[in-house]
Amino acid sequence: MDKLHGEEIMEKFVRSKLYHNDMSYEERIRHNINLAKEVGTVLTWKQSKEMCREIDKQEIWVNDIYQVNILRGEDCDQYVHNESLKGKCDYISIKTHNKEAIRDWRHFQQIKNELCGEDREAIEIFPNEDRLVDTANQYHLWVLPKGEYMCFGFRERKVDYTPKDGGFNKSGQRGI
Repeated sequence: MDKLHGEEIMEKFVRSKLYHNDMSYEERIRHNINLAKEVGTVLTWKQSKEMCREIDKQEIWVNDIYQVNILRGEDCDQYVHNESLKGKCDYISIKTHNKEAIRDWRHFQQIKNELCGEDREAIEIFPNEDRLVDTANQYHLWVLPKGEYMCFGFRERKVDYTPKDGGFNKSGQRGI
């Protein structure tokens, strides 16, 4: 990992394939069922088959820290609830290789920029409880089409790369 402005930056992403792409489709379905069984979950043949279909639609990107799965355009439409945006958005799923909980906003920004474009906005949702999905240390971003903007947020760029030392900021936190 290199440093930029005194902070660690991650390696560029490369396109990847799932570890089990060398399996037949039927073997993949069985593999999912067996994995679920190992963690005490029941997965039916139909559910596993649907899971395989969903995974086959995804682009998979990896670097030294993360695995990022992306659904683009129409493949993302199950998550798009505004008809005028259907077929135009992307969905990004982010997790670390070691499956630990993480939270580095600048990493998420770099992931969005590198894999979907610097000229697109993305949002992470903290939903009401009846739409909550929390099954793993995995993070979800929805990326708007180029030229679409959130109806809220800052209007101008302001970035501070100045290292902050001392006081309450001994952890290396950025900003004030």
